[in-house]
Amino acid sequence: MLDFVTEKATVWENLKHVTKPIVLYGMGNGAERILNKCLAEQIPIAGIFVSDEFVRGQTFRGYKVVNYDQAYAQWGDFVLVIAFASEDPVILDRFFSLAQRHETYAPHVELFEGDELVSPEWLLKYEPVLQKVYAAWSDDFSRTVMADILNYKISGKIAYLSKVTTRLDDLEQLFAFTQQEAYADVGAYNGDTVQEFLNITGGHYEHIYAIEPDRKNYQKLKIFVEQNQIRKCTLVNKAVWSQAASLSFNQKGGRMSALAENGKEAVEAVSLDEVVGKASLTYLKMDVEGAEQEALLGSKQLLQNQKPKLFVAAYHHDNDLWQLPELIAKLNPEYQLYLRRHPYVPCWETNVFGKVTAEKNIEIL
Repeated sequence: MLDFVTEKATVWENLKHVTKPIVLYGMGNGAERILNKCLAEQIPIAGIFVSDEFVRGQTFRGYKVVNYDQAYAQWGDFVLVIAFASEDPVILDRFFSLAQRHETYAPHVELFEGDELVSPEWLLKYEPVLQKVYAAWSDDFSRTVMADILNYKISGKIAYLSKVTTRLDDLEQLFAFTQQEAYADVGAYNGDTVQEFLNITGGHYEHIYAIEPDRKNYQKLKIFVEQNQIRKCTLVNKAVWSQAASLSFNQKGGRMSALAENGKEAVEAVSLDEVVGKASLTYLKMDVEGAEQEALLGSKQLLQNQKPKLFVAAYHHDNDLWQLPELIAKLNPEYQLYLRRHPYVPCWETNVFGKVTAEKNIEIL
């Protein structure tokens, strides 16, 4: 077994063995899924509470929705189950503050239906490659992050989510930016990560490729670029894939737009190699809602020839934790790879950073 995974009982096993009342914090899709799982596992839920501003005398799945004070008055020292996701610093502080008062869990569930989830069986199935990837990270902190992720996903204990870094700190500490950067923002949304790049470089750069498949998001991105008079910027309203294709897509006009087998619309897709061609590329950020593997395959020539700095989302599928670093190493074994997790509950905003330096990387393959 993997010696860096110390948790043996799953979150559902942990919840089955508690003796105190179990109370959910939150409503919505996350709470629906957790309630369904608890029902299937015969885990009794005593009630549901939400933040004060959301209490309106409503019910949710037959439970009267109360605030924390009312929940505490009714159930006292209950076991808390966080049932919604947040990156809001105020909400995160509330989560960890509550965890000081209550035994607290934040169950890990799949983002895409039918995905493999981390479990004792999953760990056993992928043990050899997990061990190789764990050893191949370029610093000890990456290994700590990987261990925390796996221990959290098994146990649901949010203490494992307390060690985080920030995007800006990681970008500035892991990468060296110049005034000649050529940046590809794959999954550019409304321009927020273009703005991040402009802040880091002080607005001095060679070129920006901002790529966004969702039509409504693309219009927001286009307005952002026009209003801020961003020069030397190529906008692309397509998905990024391993090759040119027409793909099924769910247009949601927000962060959850994604390619899907049964999507309601078709979207034109293109490889990043084709978008950039023989031009320079020094920095690549990729967050494409679970299509990162195909997008990286479509960036093969760039990774091999241009060797851009990489910032790749690695949390949409549990297998991303080993498949993405393995794929990057296969496309170009010169990359040094780092794993970082940014503030979020549950375990989202996990990212792989990569760079090529004179120092030889550890072999993954």
